[in-house]
Amino acid sequence: MTNIDKLHIVKDESKLELPAYIDKPEYVKNKSVGYSLQIAGWLTFMWLFMPLLTGFFWWVEGKTIYQQLVIQAAPDSQLSLMNIIMMITTFICALLLWATYNWIRFYNRERRSTPLAIDEQQLARSFMVNTIDILNMQQAKNLTLYYDNKGKLEFFEVNHQLKKRVSA
Repeated sequence: MTNIDKLHIVKDESKLELPAYIDKPEYVKNKSVGYSLQIAGWLTFMWLFMPLLTGFFWWVEGKTIYQQLVIQAAPDSQLSLMNIIMMITTFICALLLWATYNWIRFYNRERRSTPLAIDEQQLARSFMVNTIDILNMQQAKNLTLYYDNKGKLEFFEVNHQLKKRVSA
């Protein structure tokens, strides 16, 4: 007897009793309905059973928390329940004080202003190019700017068109 005979490997696939749709993808026509049903099933499971599971864990762990913080904690230790409550209250008060200070300081005061409008000549001077190139750049929907090592604009490329040399 060989090892294959000992493993009881089925050689005739007709004896496996496989459903017909496993090897025929034409039976699975609408996968989106199957995925939607799967998502709906998971959402139903979470909506029904997760609150029960959460409530059970709160009940079990609530006893442990009560035991650690109330019964075993000494009243004058650093992590007593009263000290934790005082720390939380202090942090809340500090946050409210900071928020109140900022509200008083910035309420109805607009510190930001719109930038001043500049014309094409000023913009061309700042980029050290001529006005025609600035107008071409403003009308282009997509362009690439090429700079040298010192940050000066060398030339630009209006994408899907030929490169235009900067004539400064």
